[in-house]
Amino acid sequence: MESGTAELESATGQLSLAEHAFEDFPGAVLLVDRHGGVRGLNPGARTVLATTPPKAWSPVVEQVRAMLDRGGAAVEVLSLDPPVEAVLVPLAGRDAALLLLRKQALEANLREALIESRQRFKSLVEISSDFAWETDADGVFVFVSPQGALGWTAAALLGRRAQEFLLDPSDFQAHVFCTEKPIADMDVWFRRADGGTACLGVAAVPVLDEAGTCTGARGVCRDLTADRARDQALARARLRDRLMAHIVRTMRDEIEPARALSAAVSAVGLAVGAGGGAVLRRRADGSAEEAARWGEAAPQAVLGAAAARLATADDVDTIEDGRCFAGMATRYRGAANGALMLWRAEADGAFSEPDRAIIADVADHLGIAIAQVTHHESIVQLSRVDPLTGLLNRRAFLEELERRLGTPETAARPGALLYLDLDNFKQLNDSDGHSAGDEALQAFAQILRENTRSADLVARLGGDEFIVWMQSINSAVAETRSRAILRAFGVLTPRIGSAEHPLSVSMGLALYGPDSGETPTALVTRADRAMYAAKEAGKGQLRFAAAHPVDGKALSA
Repeated sequence: MESGTAELESATGQLSLAEHAFEDFPGAVLLVDRHGGVRGLNPGARTVLATTPPKAWSPVVEQVRAMLDRGGAAVEVLSLDPPVEAVLVPLAGRDAALLLLRKQALEANLREALIESRQRFKSLVEISSDFAWETDADGVFVFVSPQGALGWTAAALLGRRAQEFLLDPSDFQAHVFCTEKPIADMDVWFRRADGGTACLGVAAVPVLDEAGTCTGARGVCRDLTADRARDQALARARLRDRLMAHIVRTMRDEIEPARALSAAVSAVGLAVGAGGGAVLRRRADGSAEEAARWGEAAPQAVLGAAAARLATADDVDTIEDGRCFAGMATRYRGAANGALMLWRAEADGAFSEPDRAIIADVADHLGIAIAQVTHHESIVQLSRVDPLTGLLNRRAFLEELERRLGTPETAARPGALLYLDLDNFKQLNDSDGHSAGDEALQAFAQILRENTRSADLVARLGGDEFIVWMQSINSAVAETRSRAILRAFGVLTPRIGSAEHPLSVSMGLALYGPDSGETPTALVTRADRAMYAAKEAGKGQLRFAAAHPVDGKALSA
């Protein structure tokens, strides 16, 4: 476009009053003819011409000529950089036109910003949710993200009520998809296309018309299934940690390991909602015995059958006799040494996998506790048993006798205490050695076992002295049993001892009267004196103790 030399002011005489008013136009104004010649311009136009290459104006000349041929004003976008919007106004009878130029940079920037913001909003929606949706007033999907959701295509969801896809289509759950007030976060369970379920976190707002009437809702959903599963796993882990800390602390604080087992089974039973439980301990022969019990009882036959299966499997999950059983084997140093069994009513349902995980964790610790119980019992057994004969020792016998005589049921029944001492035992040791003496003591202990009942107490008091408490027995039977022991030992004596010093046994029998109130010490003292009377009378015989003051006369030998 050629640059004219005449300013807009010099052409004032040729312009109408309306044209002259463009002098103060804030943008650029040029007066050009059909051939692109500039007949006038204002200060803004000078800046445009100064910053635009001449070749960039060639398309503008073509646009001006086409506008003059058509007649009438037009709005064109001139292909400049940046683009310029031009309002072309033809001047009637002059074959010229006014060009009012305005840069489009602001509009372009605003348009680009709007496009960018829309894309940014779309991206934010996509990354912050699994799908976006909109429903009508009836809760029917009218829009779903193009990618669909949870295996459903968008087409499979559109036109259907959201309530159809809810696991619990209650009014409360369905209300989320046609809410009349904003909802920031709510969990709903939604059916997947494959038949599974998903926990969705929903945020929604109502859609209102101009009158403020709710016409539907729109919102976004995010699949929180994995998050909720992780939360539940963490909650279960915290529960197990607290439970195990409680059990370990209880087992540590309990002096008696057996009480620690009881505390453990009660704690885990409450934690998993069991009705009853037991800790079983494996015997040497592979059978099981109950070491601790909590809650309601279970039939022994059922419990025994379940325990038997633990010998070949690590766990038990069965329903027997209207109860659901869950059991885990306990181990110590890699070997099974028992089991933890829990049960509850069949109506309460089987134990879940989280429940079984807790039971397994506790069973791992109980293996050590059961081993401690066995070790503790071994120590107690050693402290109560004579190592040579396997009979009770003095302390254990006196403690048990005192316990029994302190029981009303035992105190109200007759009994008898037999005190025994081997005659010429020292001479046997001196002549044949201590090994022969040990054999004689062991043989005599076996005679006592064979001539007493399981309810009786048999002990070696020390050296060659023995004692027997015969429970709930009258004087006649007590004498019969005592003489049977005397005869049995008489059969043994020819094989041990010597002709000069034959080995025999002297016995003193003290009868216990019902409700006599006699103490164990007094009873033993009477029997001991009777035994010495037998020795003084020639050894190898039975003597009855003098009667307790309230018993009346004693039996004579």
